[in-house]
Amino acid sequence: MHMCVSFYIRYSRFNVVEGDIDEVINVGVVGCGNWGRNYVRNFAQISGAALIMCCDKDPKALLSVRQRYPMIRLTKNYRDIVADPKIDAVVIATPPGDHYRIARMCLLRGKHVLVEKPFTLSSEEAYQLADIAEKTGKTLMVGHIMDYHPGMHLVKEYIQSDDLGKIFYIHSTRTSLGVVREDVSVLWDKAPHDIATLLYLLDEEPINIAATGQAFVNDGVEDVVFITIRFTSGIIANIHVSWLDPCKTSRTTIIGEKKMIVFDDGESLEKVKVYSKGVNSKRGLSKKRFNSKIANEAQGNGEGNPDGIDGLNGFSEFQYTFTYGDVYIPKLKMSEPLRNECLHFLECIRECKRPMTDGVSSARVVHVLEKAEESLAGHGAYVPIESSVEAAFAARESFMAKARLFWKGLGF
Repeated sequence: MHMCVSFYIRYSRFNVVEGDIDEVINVGVVGCGNWGRNYVRNFAQISGAALIMCCDKDPKALLSVRQRYPMIRLTKNYRDIVADPKIDAVVIATPPGDHYRIARMCLLRGKHVLVEKPFTLSSEEAYQLADIAEKTGKTLMVGHIMDYHPGMHLVKEYIQSDDLGKIFYIHSTRTSLGVVREDVSVLWDKAPHDIATLLYLLDEEPINIAATGQAFVNDGVEDVVFITIRFTSGIIANIHVSWLDPCKTSRTTIIGEKKMIVFDDGESLEKVKVYSKGVNSKRGLSKKRFNSKIANEAQGNGEGNPDGIDGLNGFSEFQYTFTYGDVYIPKLKMSEPLRNECLHFLECIRECKRPMTDGVSSARVVHVLEKAEESLAGHGAYVPIESSVEAAFAARESFMAKARLFWKGLGF
């Protein structure tokens, strides 16, 4: 069984530099399909990991792995990976409905777990997994990949530095054409990225959510959804996700009082753009003019303009002012976000660290998704979102109530 050992790894805006490896971590991957094969590629290439076994129900997916990596063992049964004592960590990239069952089994068998988003399909299951990981002392991490994107990390730095000023609102668009799923709606397929990103960027609690959508292709499975989230500070965020859009888009726009910033993952080079554009409110103008008036009086220049107002502009004191400046494209050293995610997972195992996207924070994302689902069912009505503490408590209480009913049914 793997024990925590010393390991060196350096992050610079998530441009990962691998250092000396004291111990190799044996990894198994469950799910080698469209996205799982990218996990296979990364863990097969990273020097600090040894990809031991891959699992998939589809023989074609396993054949594809065999052709590229002939030394890796293959299986159609995920229990072979769970039962293998040589495997330290398991990556789960299966359909979302399987995540909870497989992750729970792996954690209880003493394995570290990386689960692809969405973490689970209920916050109750998500918080259960987080509790199991805490009790077993194993690393549990969720693949919210945008949190490991160097561009998104740069955007967070701008927000934290107050360069943008007060944040007014955020708008995210994640659309594509060609992949329409039947197991989950576009809400659970695409929106986890954007909800996780909002929580990562803002570090504050959402208070309510409204969602509207439509199922145009498969009855009961929304393929386009529009979401509005309100936060405690007054920031509002809008998310548009769709499988039926002619343009493949992954863009987040942050509107601030001083500056505005656009993160566009579809751009090959200029992924982050900072716009020196903003608006000064009446309150801000009044304060500036009051300070100007005091300064004029101090210099003995207040006689000609007793109100401290520019007479040439007439009623300018009642107007807003807008700033139109340059567009700045900061230098960004790119590295593959998924590779950063995989390296962070290994680092957390070796150094016994809590992952950035751990079970608790990822359960929060699932809880927000649940509330969006509730609003969809309520024809777009706003639904309150409980705090993180309240949501975790409610999920655990629900689990305990079900457990009591189960044992009562057995006569205990």
